[in-house]
Amino acid sequence: MTHQQENKPLKLPELLLFASADMFGGGGQTILSVIYLVFLTNILGISPAWAGAVIMVAKAWDAISDPLMGVISDNTRSRFGRRKPYLVTGGALLLVSMGLLWLPVRFESASLQIVYVTFTYLLYSTVSTVISVPYSSLSTEITTDFSARNRVNMTRLVFSLFATAICTVVPTMLFNQLDKGSLPLNTFYLLIAFGFGLLFALPNILAGFVVKERVPYEQTKRSFSLRVMWEPLKVRAFRKLLALYLCQSITLDIVSAVVIYYGLYVVPGISSTVFLGTFLGMQLVLFPFLMRLVDRVPKPTIYRFGLPLSMLGALGIALFPGEGSPLLLYVITGLTALGFAGAQTMSWIMFPDVVDIGELSLKQRNTGSFSGAMTFVRKASSAIAIFLIGVLLSLSGFVKPTLEIAKPIQPDSTLLTIRLIILMAFVLLMGTAWLTARRFALSPELSKRVKLLLERERDGILTAEENMEKEAVVKQLG
Repeated sequence: MTHQQENKPLKLPELLLFASADMFGGGGQTILSVIYLVFLTNILGISPAWAGAVIMVAKAWDAISDPLMGVISDNTRSRFGRRKPYLVTGGALLLVSMGLLWLPVRFESASLQIVYVTFTYLLYSTVSTVISVPYSSLSTEITTDFSARNRVNMTRLVFSLFATAICTVVPTMLFNQLDKGSLPLNTFYLLIAFGFGLLFALPNILAGFVVKERVPYEQTKRSFSLRVMWEPLKVRAFRKLLALYLCQSITLDIVSAVVIYYGLYVVPGISSTVFLGTFLGMQLVLFPFLMRLVDRVPKPTIYRFGLPLSMLGALGIALFPGEGSPLLLYVITGLTALGFAGAQTMSWIMFPDVVDIGELSLKQRNTGSFSGAMTFVRKASSAIAIFLIGVLLSLSGFVKPTLEIAKPIQPDSTLLTIRLIILMAFVLLMGTAWLTARRFALSPELSKRVKLLLERERDGILTAEENMEKEAVVKQLG
């Protein structure tokens, strides 16, 4: 039996409230990518290798919890809906988990320090899963209209990009002030843990009470199994989307994590805050232009179009002389961001279209499982990036700051490693993404047709001709 959700038209206040909740999606992971590694190494005194290992342990848990949360969300049946209860619960727990995660406590025992950091990261990661997986699923279910759904996901991306920019610029600025001694550690803690915590938590709680779920779903629950958790990977289009998302997110996480080290040791004359602000500001400037394209131009084409420019720009950043002009570096950074804008924007814009293809192929709308896999990839990519950066810095001979020497001189091997990390992230990962996007046949016309076929199949009025068309789509992308 199919449960028909409330089908009132989506109005602007509801759309904006829902989209604002994605500030956590964009900002929460960004803060971790930008300053968590340097927080562990420079504030808590943990070696880069151990810091990376701690994050990898937490991500091993994510490999289970994210897909599991997708199945739990798909199987939830309540008068409030399948997704919304988790936004309220997760939003309330977010402040607690952030308060513990960023607590600047140093234990005399190094082992106890690592245990505490691991526990708090696991707690935060679990709360993040409780919010992110149902929220991403809800983004495909808040409306049944193709154009309205594009508007929803483009609008939430505006909030996500805004939060990404704020959570890149402000934390790096605060950390730089902390590093110079002009900001007390307790003030830094309160601003990061509770200032940003409230910014992330409140929109999710409000969205959980206000937003409507409009896409029908089966009342019958599915039994839990590992097969159900990873069933989305059977869909060819979803595997391609995961590859695109993985390449883009790891690249951005690597740049975000390394830029503070780059600004401290490689090109000391630059501000890491301005560097990342330039990079992310370009995304916001281009957003209205990209928004006009999504209903007319294939989204994989938008994704890959500027990537050659971004790879060329990354080469300029990696080879930039330590005594070079900061202004010239910011110009190169802006060009790199210009080429990267489409890739950063399109992954989640393609997600609802791919979920539709998945429903056509699997004959069931398991949005939570798709969302769980996407969320896991995002978290895992960040963890892998930070872990590898930590290991590479340790192997390069990185000199840890101490209370006596807050900014030690780094060996040439460390400086070279930082440069190569930036270069390889763009050349290897985004080169792979360009090739994948080139082979991804997803057009606006196809997405609209898939949506129509789904509606006719749900209503039981699919003709023999339409059924053949459906099989052709499944063979190509499903």
